[in-house]
Amino acid sequence: MIQKIVFIGVTGNLAPFTYKELLAKGIKIKALVRNMEKVEKNPDFPKEIELLKGDLNNIESLRKLISGVDTIFLNLSTQNEKASFQPEIDGIKNVITVAKENNISRIFHVSAVTAPFPEFAQGADIFINKIRKKGYELLKNSGIPITFFHCSWIMDVMEFTMRKGDTLQAFKPIKHPIYWLAGKDLGKMISNAVVNSDHNQTKDYIMQGKEAVTFEKALHRYANSFNPKLKVQLAPISMLKFIGLFNKDARLAGKIGTFFSNYKEEFRAEQTWKELGEPIYTLDNFRK
Repeated sequence: MIQKIVFIGVTGNLAPFTYKELLAKGIKIKALVRNMEKVEKNPDFPKEIELLKGDLNNIESLRKLISGVDTIFLNLSTQNEKASFQPEIDGIKNVITVAKENNISRIFHVSAVTAPFPEFAQGADIFINKIRKKGYELLKNSGIPITFFHCSWIMDVMEFTMRKGDTLQAFKPIKHPIYWLAGKDLGKMISNAVVNSDHNQTKDYIMQGKEAVTFEKALHRYANSFNPKLKVQLAPISMLKFIGLFNKDARLAGKIGTFFSNYKEEFRAEQTWKELGEPIYTLDNFRK
């Protein structure tokens, strides 16, 4: 049974949903943190988590981190397509190297549903997904058993990235419904996978919620869960592309909107639910 886990990406927005569940199940956590100030400014960060200052691009800090643990949990992201060091490619290479040196028996990795199912994007692609697919292949071919969590859209992204005061700001149009999943459900399902990982196979879990809801309807349902309700502001993707000529955040939003504009997700989570439990939260109550 896994008793101690390395958590890489512990300061990410979605990380608390997972590390709280792992700690509640009695699993000890050791975390690599590049910016200690993020942790120090967070009064809710668990004191039980053992911290080591370091970076994925420093293989020596990884060696110190991975010493004395059972497994590794990767919660990585890609922000800059021109970065000389890509966490989801170069960082994964370093993790694989050190994991083999330490005879790590399993790696857990949070990915996206478009990594195993690129056809959902209907021929579209974006640098984030291209990089993520390369990381997926590196891990699959590493010779180490991997547990992948391929996520659909996480509901909490609306709070973390789209909410600006009393408004929700996003893009349109996205034609087809999305199987939104709550961060709380994601964390619980991941922790169940960690606890029940007594096997030597690579596993692909598709992480989807119960309801398929269009992007615009999802935003309005979330906005209506507030009192007074939030205002929803949807900018056309074409406008974001134009603003993106002068603003990098709008440029990225335009690229993401273009990638998802014709995205057609299919439900593939039956086996995940059988093994890890069914999600319980909806767009109306996940923030409560």
